[in-house]
Amino acid sequence: MFKSLANRRARAMVTVVCALAVGLTVGVLAAPAAALELPYPPNARLMAMGWTFVGVCDQHDPGRTNPGAYGFNGDQVTLSLGAGFGAGLDLDTFNTVYAGVSDMDRGVGGGGLALVYCKAGEGEDGQGLKYATYGIGKKVADWCSLGLSLSYSQAVGSKRGAVTTDAGLMLRLGAISAGVQASSITRSLVGGGIKPETEFTPSVSVGLALVPSRAFTLALDAHGLTGQDEGVEPWYSGGAEVWLKDKIALRAGAFGSFEKGAASLSYTGGVGLRIGKAEIGYALVFSDGGLSAQCVTASSSF
Repeated sequence: MFKSLANRRARAMVTVVCALAVGLTVGVLAAPAAALELPYPPNARLMAMGWTFVGVCDQHDPGRTNPGAYGFNGDQVTLSLGAGFGAGLDLDTFNTVYAGVSDMDRGVGGGGLALVYCKAGEGEDGQGLKYATYGIGKKVADWCSLGLSLSYSQAVGSKRGAVTTDAGLMLRLGAISAGVQASSITRSLVGGGIKPETEFTPSVSVGLALVPSRAFTLALDAHGLTGQDEGVEPWYSGGAEVWLKDKIALRAGAFGSFEKGAASLSYTGGVGLRIGKAEIGYALVFSDGGLSAQCVTASSSF
């Protein structure tokens, strides 16, 4: 079985380099794209660090990561489960559930699979959204990795779904890593007995991370620098993580936009508790003067 999986992943990697080159070129030349449609998964580290991920190449989350980061995962398999809430930790505010697995590079590239279900919020149309994302990345040099991911999303009760593709480049030199990601390079509507429709809708983001030791991470991202719809502003994020005696993590971050010179910021924070190779994390988001989102995540590495 593992040999069969490896062969399939090897065939997939043949397309990564070409797809990345074409994807990043299209990201600059194609028509503007809409803002990101898929919600972010309830991952405590990701949320607590302000949704900052483009330049981070360790502890990647398969629900939202630069696919180029997978190429640097050479030593562990990680399983994650997460739940997202609104302002309160109860069933009335529960809105998202998430499961993910990331696999180390076994010779043909590292990868990750995520499954997410989002319940429709109060006052929103529809019954919710479900989506799956699979990414794969491969180091082409000790300091460079390329990656590609594919996502399928579908509104609950709908007969049509959307397939989107992302591509990523990750560079790592010592304690510094930098990433470029082209999101939603193509977006295809499929199913429902209707002819598929495909659009080029890429949006390019960049990120930088500093990891001088296993105990400290500082990261900054700029999202949607090109390819946004008219009137949709780029947004920025930053976050930091500090581990105390390799047992307790303290995390903080912020994200927002600067439309017409006025800042619109949200602030994030969270903690993590490591027990052996398992971790339990909690994160929250403050926006518009109050608590707006929370999540709890449990993960284990092998």
